[in-house]
Amino acid sequence: MNITVKIVKENKDGSADAQVRFDKEGLETLVQWGLVAMLVKAIDEYATEEQKADRRSKAGNSKVPRLKAKPVEKKKK
Repeated sequence: MNITVKIVKENKDGSADAQVRFDKEGLETLVQWGLVAMLVKAIDEYATEEQKADRRSKAGNSKVPRLKAKPVEKKKK
């Protein structure tokens, strides 16, 4: 899987314009994690306070995999 993000321009407000490139496997991963993130947000938005509290109490027992980002090495010119 290959996903690369290249900063094209840094803006004065602290944001940046970036170019994202990915292979087929990278696209599949981005779509899968994007869908998961949207579903989690929707579940949180419509959950009752009791449901949210219940999930927070069980958070330490979560078996949801965590993504680990690798540092990007700058290419030498």
